Amino acid sequence: MKIIHPRERYEETIYFRFYEYGHSPGAGFSFECDENGIVNMTDWSKVKHKNYNACVLGVINNSVVKDRGVESRHHTWTQPAVGECECGDEVVLSGFTNTCECCGADYNMSGQRLAPREQWGAETGESVADILSVDYTDRLLGD
Repeated sequence: MKIIHPRERYEETIYFRFYEYGHSPGAGFSFECDENGIVNMTDWSKVKHKNYNACVLGVINNSVVKDRGVESRHHTWTQPAVGECECGDEVVLSGFTNTCECCGADYNMSGQRLAPREQWGAETGESVADILSVDYTDRLLGD
C-alpha cells in the first residue's frame, strides 16, 4: 500500500470570552475570541450580536451577567493516515483493521496488507472476535 497522507498529530488552543449569570455560577455565554479577549463578530447572526451586546452591558434577559474574562481550551487529535489500496481506492488507516470498501482487502494501521479473514486465527485457534478484541472490555471486567 502506498501512503497518500501520513498520520499527523494536531494541537489547537481556542479562546473564549466568558460571561456568567450572577445567580447561576458556571452558566452563561461564551464567545470565541483571541488570546487577548478580542472577539471577531464577522458572520455572526443577529441573535448572537444581540446576546454579546447584552453581555457587554452586563444584563441579559433581566439577569445580571459578569465578565469572567478569557478562558482557553486546548485540543489535541490525530488525523489517521490514508493509503491507496492495490485496487486504487483510498483507505483510512484509523483502526487495528481497516477494510477497503471497494475490494474488501484488509490492512493494519501501518498500511500492511493482512491475510484473508478466513485465515485469521488458523495458527493459534483464535476467533475473529479475539483478534478484533470485540469483547475486550468484557474480559477486563471479568464478565
